[in-house]
Amino acid sequence: MLMRVLHFADLHIGVETYGRPLPERGWSTRLQDFLDAFDVMVDHAVEEDVDAVIFAGDAYKAREPSQTHQREFASRIQRLSAAGIPTFLLVGNHDLPNAEGRAHALEIYRTLDVRNVYIGDNVWFAENGYRPRVMPTKSGPLQVAFLPWPQVSRLLANEPAIASMSIDQQAHLVEEKLGALVAEQAAHLDPAIPAVLACHISVNDFLVRDNPGSEQWMTVGTAPTVLKSALCEANFDYIALGHHHNNMDLQMNTPCWYAGSMQRVDFGEQKQAKGFMELTIDEGAARGARVGGSGLPRLHEVPARRFVTVEAKPKEADPTAEVCAAVERADVAEAIARVEIHLSADQHRELRIPEVRKALEPAHYVAGIRPILPHDQRSNLPAGEQPDAASPIETLDLYFRLQNVEEQRRERLRRAAEDLIASVGQPE
Repeated sequence: MLMRVLHFADLHIGVETYGRPLPERGWSTRLQDFLDAFDVMVDHAVEEDVDAVIFAGDAYKAREPSQTHQREFASRIQRLSAAGIPTFLLVGNHDLPNAEGRAHALEIYRTLDVRNVYIGDNVWFAENGYRPRVMPTKSGPLQVAFLPWPQVSRLLANEPAIASMSIDQQAHLVEEKLGALVAEQAAHLDPAIPAVLACHISVNDFLVRDNPGSEQWMTVGTAPTVLKSALCEANFDYIALGHHHNNMDLQMNTPCWYAGSMQRVDFGEQKQAKGFMELTIDEGAARGARVGGSGLPRLHEVPARRFVTVEAKPKEADPTAEVCAAVERADVAEAIARVEIHLSADQHRELRIPEVRKALEPAHYVAGIRPILPHDQRSNLPAGEQPDAASPIETLDLYFRLQNVEEQRRERLRRAAEDLIASVGQPE
């Protein structure tokens, strides 16, 4: 018998950067982008009558999401539940509360005992030991071992020598403990039943280090990692990863994939395809050979808002017409667009920003028009760049631009500021 499984991750409901208001909905176009992508996945699961859905963490952008964000996520999970599709929800770093003792963002589904919904968190381990969950599906049982986002303080709480350890030694100890958690669950697997490992974690591997995606800038501080060798791949039929926003095959003997985020978050993801993973498990095959051939995991793409960077290097003394022509060639219609213009000082004085803005009118959102002068890689924004009613984040971002802060550092600082604002509530 064949078992069809969907794997998605990093939904991040609540990301509204580069959005416009949707008055009829009460939220921004960017929130709608993420919900639309989620709807495509849910529609596909219901219409194709899949056997199971694995969510590998980070339902929300904020650790304590608004009631509206919770409602929109819950309404779609309810559709899966009502359709009789078992759904596994793993806790990611953005789903954890801001303070010890508070419920995490997905815990309400266990409290309400929502039918066909299974939670992967430390509460399960505390009550059941380090054993995998078993989800009944219409095609038979599916074992799900899991590794939620690790809370390092808990992992190291009872280590007597922790105070004398270096940061590198602590990181190595965390890797060992995480590997042991996977191994203990793997030891409890029934080899006759299909098994999936779901993790919300950064795998210590060159493929991941070289392709971190936007999550690197959305995570404040040093993130824990798990060794690739600790995933006990021989015990599983598929490894479903979440945390990094790039869709990525870790090229292991057992299929092991980061599903990636469901929508592009920023310009660092502008060339990435977005969607969810779809795979088929052949229950009649031996462990290690259940996912293969036409059943191999593949990315099912969803419509994703385009991010477009227009780079112009005009030659004429008056660069305006060449810049506008570059914008037209780039096809910015309904995209989030930015323009980077390499200019001489004389060309900069001739550039007519209002005309460039007019050429950008088909865009969904203009993230910036940045003249780049010789030997000045982060020049000041031109007058009028700040919106009339800038949000705190937009104002902070403008300040960083004016201070010539390098782009990757600026993105990381801005994400950290968003997390801080989310943790204390929005200012009135």
